[in-house]
Amino acid sequence: MQPNQARIFAEFEGDRWFQRNQNALKCFDPETDLPLKVLKLYGLQPRNVLEIGAANGFRLAEIAKAYCAWAVAVEPSAEALRDGKKCFPAIEFVCGQSHSIPLQGGFDLIIVNFVLHWVDRYRLLQSVAEIDRLLIDGGFLIVGDFQPSSFLRVRYHHLQNEEVFTYKQDYGAPFLAAGIYRPICLLTGTHGAKALNGGGGENERTGLWLLQKSLQGRYSESQGPAR
Repeated sequence: MQPNQARIFAEFEGDRWFQRNQNALKCFDPETDLPLKVLKLYGLQPRNVLEIGAANGFRLAEIAKAYCAWAVAVEPSAEALRDGKKCFPAIEFVCGQSHSIPLQGGFDLIIVNFVLHWVDRYRLLQSVAEIDRLLIDGGFLIVGDFQPSSFLRVRYHHLQNEEVFTYKQDYGAPFLAAGIYRPICLLTGTHGAKALNGGGGENERTGLWLLQKSLQGRYSESQGPAR
């Protein structure tokens, strides 16, 4: 049986998350946001930016303003989309989830920040493939999430009566394992403290990867005989 986690977030839990966090998003501080900090730290100049799980586009609005970039927000919550269209009209909003995004490729920066831990395992590699499909060769991927040293499954505490879990693991690893992404940096921190540090328990440890897609650049030519 297919898991129903994607359906639950599309039908109601995406809206509930936005309702719980809407006021906090109004207090968003771009100076402390790690994805924005990484863009500045490495001098990136994105022109076509996609954020998956973008809520109402609060982060993308800062990127569009700072870099004069075309910015697209993908989000399953209808309430977040309505609010974003009202608050940030310069952003293009698309209803979708990480495993099925109704867009064509051509983005030089994709941000997936604290989204993949909500994706059920049936959809995880579909989500990785969608992200890769939409990112151009040479483009950059920012993927932030929980990053324990092992693989953890935690029951989603807002839906105790449903078979819904969060999955905590290194989400840079599937991209690096493919051989077509190179690591630029990894920032580690603690989720509860919202800060960079090397401590924290397994449940709270976080990581934010900056990766660059390179379809051929990481391959060396074999000197052996042709096969």
